[in-house]
Amino acid sequence: GIYDFEKEEVFAIQARKVLKCEMLNHIEYRCSYLLTNMSLATFTTKMGVKDQKLSGEIFDYSKQRYPWTELTEYELLYSINDVRGLVEALKIYMNLHGDNLYSLPLTSTGFVRRDVKAAMRHFNKQDLKDMLPDYELFEMLTEAFRGGNTHANRFYADMILKDVKSRDFSSAYPSAQINHLFPMSPFIKEDPEDLTLDRVITKIYRHCRACVMRVAITDLKLKARLWGFPYLAKAKCRNIINGENDNGRLLSADYLETTLTDLDLKIVLEEYEFNDIEFLSFYHSRYGKLPKPLRGTVKSYFDSKTELKGVKGQELYYMKAKNMLNSIYGMTVQSPVKQSIDFIDEFIERRDDPRDLLEKSNGKAFLNYAWGVWTTSIARYELEQALRLVFETPGAAPIYCDTDSVKYIGDVDFTKFNQAREVLALKNGGSAVDPAGVRHFLGVMESDGIYDEFATLGAKKYCFSENGKIGITIAGVNKSKGAEELERSGGLKAFKEGFKFREAGGTESKYNDHPEVNKITREGRELKITSNVYICESEYTLGITGDYRRIIERASIWRDMLELEKDLY
Repeated sequence: GIYDFEKEEVFAIQARKVLKCEMLNHIEYRCSYLLTNMSLATFTTKMGVKDQKLSGEIFDYSKQRYPWTELTEYELLYSINDVRGLVEALKIYMNLHGDNLYSLPLTSTGFVRRDVKAAMRHFNKQDLKDMLPDYELFEMLTEAFRGGNTHANRFYADMILKDVKSRDFSSAYPSAQINHLFPMSPFIKEDPEDLTLDRVITKIYRHCRACVMRVAITDLKLKARLWGFPYLAKAKCRNIINGENDNGRLLSADYLETTLTDLDLKIVLEEYEFNDIEFLSFYHSRYGKLPKPLRGTVKSYFDSKTELKGVKGQELYYMKAKNMLNSIYGMTVQSPVKQSIDFIDEFIERRDDPRDLLEKSNGKAFLNYAWGVWTTSIARYELEQALRLVFETPGAAPIYCDTDSVKYIGDVDFTKFNQAREVLALKNGGSAVDPAGVRHFLGVMESDGIYDEFATLGAKKYCFSENGKIGITIAGVNKSKGAEELERSGGLKAFKEGFKFREAGGTESKYNDHPEVNKITREGRELKITSNVYICESEYTLGITGDYRRIIERASIWRDMLELEKDLY
């Protein structure tokens, strides 16, 4: 509404998500959030600058202000510190990475991209090129890609549980990259008509092949009715007939189609039984270690993170190593066929041929997209083994899982589980010693404390009480404010369907691209209104779907029957 940007001046990665833009051939705006992956308040705090971001609550964004409104001393200082603090923080940030305004990457991943790209120059280019997928295989890899496994055990949902223990994997994704095997040869396509389940199992277990497959499964159901973490995600399945799901995970179906890696298939075979499985498409590759230069980069970040932890005066370098360690995975799963966004008075996604985009991307690729797909697949498989260990321990039960963590009741011995992973880490260089002389291992499950009380209403919806303090994790709700609201309302007993978070609901942005009213009069002055975004208060109401409510109620009946059976015998 103020300046007419040319298409070439705007670089957007999504609609309304602008990475940078230029004006008048002299001015360049960049997004500091995408550069740092931190809010301004967090960024200025982490960098320890003199002029910290001031409190937005004291500033009071709800107050009406016009361009001519006189600002108070605090309001002026608040506005000045936003700029001054950012400049100070960016100078420290650039020094930390050895950059200036010309060399500084546009995103937080850019630092890692630079290191990995340099390292991968020492890997045979032709070997990498031969591994890169054609479009048909790439489509299958995209279908098979899933993030972390996040789920609540339906048998314990909507209950307040006591003495819930929590364990986290140590750097789950870096552990997968260092300690485990990946597809490391060109994928070979098999004729699906020649494949049976027995032949596929032989390829996976005896021939140690990395496989990706489209399958059709008939009459699927869980083997153990008391298993609380069904693996197959409804969102990753197609053509489902009569499917019953538990908060987005399939309990049963008359028919479905999906795309799996060999590790996914192993989990499906452990959890489900079915009448028939048909292989619709099938590729396989030789398993091997990730390229040594890539593993070396992961290890160097892990070593730095471990060696700098708790060292006074090295907090910034520790944070840098930790952030970079966690960023390598994100870089491996960036889609090579992502459509560009043009800004021509509005954001418009291009419709380029994805085959052309993949060919162009493969021409300059230094990583294989399949490695990102397998990173999460390995992490889900490891998480499954931890859930199984808890499930099979008498008197214990897994309650909740989220990507790299398990929350459970009962006493579970993780000694053998961790010893096996320590041996793997020592063998592959996935361990490092901290300043206190303690050796840390990638991939072991570490204790993350015990909750006095814990309650969940599904994935990304749980609360707990620990040492008298309440905490919450709810997507879209501010953690500290939400915990305070819940505490004032009666604690975990108030964590029920229909509970409203009013203060912690945060804000939402709404856009007026072409407002009908162009000029308004306020306080005797005329004000021109152009395209704008406004931020309004938002409430969050705890809720679950009717289907999930029925699943929970039915699960509670089964749980009560099980408890009665225990009492009788």
